Amino acid sequence: MRPNFVGINSGHVTIASFDEVLIWHYNTPKSVANLHGAKTRKDNRFHIDDTPTGVEMAKDLVIATGGSSADNKGYKPHANVDPICTLAMSEKILLVARDSGVVNEYSVPNVALRNRHKLNSRPYKMVINCNSSRAAVIDDAGIMTLLDLDDNRESQLNFNRVERKDVWAICWAKDNPLLLALMEKTRMYVFRGNDPEEPISCSGYICAFEDLEITSVLLDDIISGDETQNSISHIIQLRVKSLRDTDDLLQHVGLEDAKQFIEDNPHPRLWRLLAEAALKKLELDVAENAFVRCANYPGIQLIKRLRNISSAMLQKAEVAAFYGEFEEAEKLYMDADRRDLAITLRITLCDWFRAVQLYRMGSGVSDQQMETAWREIGNHFASLRSW
Repeated sequence: MRPNFVGINSGHVTIASFDEVLIWHYNTPKSVANLHGAKTRKDNRFHIDDTPTGVEMAKDLVIATGGSSADNKGYKPHANVDPICTLAMSEKILLVARDSGVVNEYSVPNVALRNRHKLNSRPYKMVINCNSSRAAVIDDAGIMTLLDLDDNRESQLNFNRVERKDVWAICWAKDNPLLLALMEKTRMYVFRGNDPEEPISCSGYICAFEDLEITSVLLDDIISGDETQNSISHIIQLRVKSLRDTDDLLQHVGLEDAKQFIEDNPHPRLWRLLAEAALKKLELDVAENAFVRCANYPGIQLIKRLRNISSAMLQKAEVAAFYGEFEEAEKLYMDADRRDLAITLRITLCDWFRAVQLYRMGSGVSDQQMETAWREIGNHFASLRSW
């Protein structure tokens, strides 16, 4: 078959010609047990007019192709009046759209036809959200509509009124089924459910949406081939409104107001921001609460350690080290006259060069400690073949 459309998730690949669909499992076997299982898996291939039920597919295929599969080695051009025009795949479902606007919904991995949706136009692109409850569909005219896939009526929103024109790129958030980013001409809108936030001016292609940050790439600038000092300048990070608002509250208002705002708009990324701001002010109770909310175990362990430290300066040094500000942490340790802790920090980072410098700043260093440091420095150069 000729692959015209392709979809992929963490375990399966789907390709489709104009009238047939083929889905197969790819995996990297981790053990011998998995290896035996991999050999028994069959590829599912079926005609778009068939109604697969998730059981053995061989019979369907014979009916679809009009004979045994051995007779059909060559590619048959489609004689289908209503050919496939696009497909989309998530962890749970596969959507296959046809020219007439009919969208077949199949369960994955046991391919069974669950539902048929009817759209009023020919779909051009479809994207499914992270929990497979809804899909965004762009048609040939650039009009985006939302398709509800969830059978649970209580969780459904009224999507009929969400319709945008001139849409050319869409991307669902990986960690929130309600957040959708879309490009409309040169403006980017972020939808939370049915409600758009104010647009951001941007002309990049959306490539990722995670942690309330949208990564956008200026493909037009890359294709133009102009020389640039820094290739990273083609990648833009845009932040969702709730992330920008939380930042403003933490900087200009205070922890309590920010905490209230985050409780109204909960997200792990916002709780992490609150925890960091609280730690910088040594508000341990607020920080611990925030770390628990975003399930950050290393952060909770840090709070336990900080509670056992009486000096505020040493607490600040621990916080700086936790967030990767090692120069600042070392400076705080030295100001607190704890050279031993600064040395321990550098040894943890395997920065033996700096450890030797710190050893030499004062007395009380044993020959054994210096010998260990020089041996590690020797190993460093040996690994670089710098004899």
